[in-house]
Amino acid sequence: MTGSIEWLVDQQIRRWQEERRIVERQNRLGAALQRPMITISRQFASRGAEIGQAVAERLGFHFYSQELIHRVAAEAHVRASVVATLDERAQSGIAHWITSMMQRGRFASSDYLRNLSRVVMTLGRHGQGVIMGRGGQFILDPERTLRVRVIAPLETRAERVAQRERLTLDQARTRCVSVDAERETFHRQSFGEDITKPAHYDLVLNSGVLPVESCIGLLVSAFQTRFPSDS
Repeated sequence: MTGSIEWLVDQQIRRWQEERRIVERQNRLGAALQRPMITISRQFASRGAEIGQAVAERLGFHFYSQELIHRVAAEAHVRASVVATLDERAQSGIAHWITSMMQRGRFASSDYLRNLSRVVMTLGRHGQGVIMGRGGQFILDPERTLRVRVIAPLETRAERVAQRERLTLDQARTRCVSVDAERETFHRQSFGEDITKPAHYDLVLNSGVLPVESCIGLLVSAFQTRFPSDS
């Protein structure tokens, strides 16, 4: 039994490595064709989506968030509800590879990564888009992408969540920490990267210190400065 488990683990690790190579290969092939894009990574309840949508409107860009899930679903010919169960949420350890093994012939996390990469790079070729989360900063060409991270202090975010979702402050804190951890695990398993590292971004905005309108203005200005001919 132990030998069988070790074999299954080894097979799953090989599968993860192959998916990583696919992403890197697609990245190299698509880089030369990409037009300037904006990707936004965010802590939960940091108002990153609000900022991203406002930036897209101000620049006349497309805004891709929940819509991206449906595009991935269309690419893979599966229900969006199935894709959503994998989106930026990571199953851990044994549960992850057991589920993948049990889902042979069905849509699994490896299929999600492959189709997500294809969709994001297709959007990149069109340009003029703001992509929320989903590893866009690791899929698109960094030379043609303004990579942004939006953060805020935990207490600020917890207060916002408590009011929005009618939770106690302790419950809201737990929710913020939990969602952040799920997103970090998703990116670590999918791309082998730590999304909290500032080196992955061209601009880090603290919406707990800066007013939202200031964050929007700074982001728009940063894009226009970096890609003046495309603004």
